[in-house]
Amino acid sequence: MNRSVAAVSAGRNDPCLCGSGLKYKKCCAQRDEQARDTASRQASLQSALREFFSIHPRPSEQKALSAWKQELAPRLQAAYGAEKTDAVVGDTFFFGEAVDIWNAFVQAKSRDVQNAAIADALKGWIDPRFAVLRILGQESSPFGTAEGSKPVHLPVQRPSVDSAQKLFVRASEVLSGEVFELRADDSFRPRPGMIVLGFWLPGASPEAPKFALNSLVLIEEPDDAAVLRLERLRNESDAAELAAFYRSRIACVYEAFGEPASANAADFSPEKLPESVTEAIRRLDNFLIRHDVKHDRLMDVAFRFLKRKRQTPDAGTAAAAAIVFGLAEGWLTNDWNAERLAEKFGAVFEEVERLAKEMADFERKTAVYQEEAETIGFRIGTDPMPDEFRQWRLYMHIKDLDIQGEAALRRQMEYFSGIPYVPVSAREEAQLRAYEAYMARENEWRGEKWTEARRLYPDNADVLLLAAEFEADASLRLNLLERAEQSAFESFEADIRPPWLHMPNRPYLRALMRRALHDWENGLWTEAFERFYKLLRLNPADHQGARYPALSALIARGDLQAAAGLLAHYAEDAGDNAIYRWFDWVIRYRKDRLDAETEKAYRAAVEANPYMEKRVRDRFGFEAMPYPRSAVMTPRSPEEASFIWTLIRPALLN
Repeated sequence: MNRSVAAVSAGRNDPCLCGSGLKYKKCCAQRDEQARDTASRQASLQSALREFFSIHPRPSEQKALSAWKQELAPRLQAAYGAEKTDAVVGDTFFFGEAVDIWNAFVQAKSRDVQNAAIADALKGWIDPRFAVLRILGQESSPFGTAEGSKPVHLPVQRPSVDSAQKLFVRASEVLSGEVFELRADDSFRPRPGMIVLGFWLPGASPEAPKFALNSLVLIEEPDDAAVLRLERLRNESDAAELAAFYRSRIACVYEAFGEPASANAADFSPEKLPESVTEAIRRLDNFLIRHDVKHDRLMDVAFRFLKRKRQTPDAGTAAAAAIVFGLAEGWLTNDWNAERLAEKFGAVFEEVERLAKEMADFERKTAVYQEEAETIGFRIGTDPMPDEFRQWRLYMHIKDLDIQGEAALRRQMEYFSGIPYVPVSAREEAQLRAYEAYMARENEWRGEKWTEARRLYPDNADVLLLAAEFEADASLRLNLLERAEQSAFESFEADIRPPWLHMPNRPYLRALMRRALHDWENGLWTEAFERFYKLLRLNPADHQGARYPALSALIARGDLQAAAGLLAHYAEDAGDNAIYRWFDWVIRYRKDRLDAETEKAYRAAVEANPYMEKRVRDRFGFEAMPYPRSAVMTPRSPEEASFIWTLIRPALLN
């Protein structure tokens, strides 16, 4: 059993989940209590930090801060830009040049009797530590890859509450060699080899990793010359201690790493890339699109390899070599023949083979600085989001408490966030098992959890929705969906606005979505839209993605004006969302397929997701996919194209 799932129903007298054979209260209970205590102290530290950033700079400090900015900004803006320079100016002023302001604040907080539990940690915050750190390897902590060219200027969020289980990364001070452990989270995920500049604070306990005080500058591919400049500055300094050196030469330190940043940014701007490189990447991209394949890492390696070659090969050879390299690495699984590929791209096979080996050597040499990038996309589906399970457990803890005020509510939420919820009735246990079924990655495990939930309380709305999923007979499936909607409506509280934020309302909204999709999948466009529109009225923020099949139903039934209005409402400020681009095109196509604006909309849609083009051209050769239970759609991917095609296919074929 998955530990995180099993922990939900663990009690003090249950066997400890660590596998020791002891009861939980005799084994890991004390450790977990310490973790909750640490989390509580970290929350108090966060509160103190927020207070500092909310009251500074004060009017009396503005003159000195402005003078400091006038000194630093002209020296840093060319390399770091205005926004990052402003962050550096603020940090170096309050934590370096005028650190007495910060120290006085921290000392006052440490003397406050309300902060007795964190007084020692606050005292450790006096004179924040500035460091230039090189990120080391961390086998136990896989971190994602930052995007973009060098350097990457990463704005770090205000320090946040973390449990002791959060990831960390090791780093060494470039000048002293001292090794640190740094807390990593969604806003700070460097990879080995990067250099990081910024101020650091110790955590809530002596063994806790240090964390960024405010903003950081990350140099993705540091230039050795920049490190040599830093070492020369240190040798020329009279300061005995490293901290004193940094405080006296802080602008020069940032300049040392800013010089190559601006130069490299110019060297690798799109305008200055050799035409053969951009053409090779274009041909590689087109080839993958034609074969319904997406592989960002292959594209990244090919681009970085080609832009660093002194003599770039012709575009055909480079594109073919990248594919051969991808096949050798196992990144591409198609049975393409290398010699045929070379012929297809108008290249000499021996040259393609040689270049593919060079690319493999380049990847191995730079792999120490590369980590698998985290999946970036949007989640879609009928299942509850993973976070809903956690929210439900927290709600069950506090729903019957008499809580007065937002501060008291926040304290209760922080306290119960790490405590498993133990159901007190068969009805509650059934809901818990239903959530476990939704979270299951394998259908067999999903079925087992649903069976447990049905045995405990068969009339639970989510149990009925899961039953409909497993039911093959269409009429019986519809009956189960209707029963689920009726069951969920009994606990629905429409007067709470918005209804989505009230946990007991979620099953009803989920049942409405599933019932509407049943009509939509059976071509009952009017009935489907009425249900989708009811969902959008109840939950205008549309956490369920009901707007997508609602638009599909409107267009399929020919109500193009209403579809255009709904699209305009949700697509505003949505950027390059490919779903909206393709909806825009299909609405225009249904109105006037020969209009110039229709062609313009089509080109914009193809640019947003080019994998769609073959589906539109061969519309009778591509079937619709089932509406997903839970999926992450990566932008500009074949998976996203399949989802879009499922939505617009009825409008093109009816």
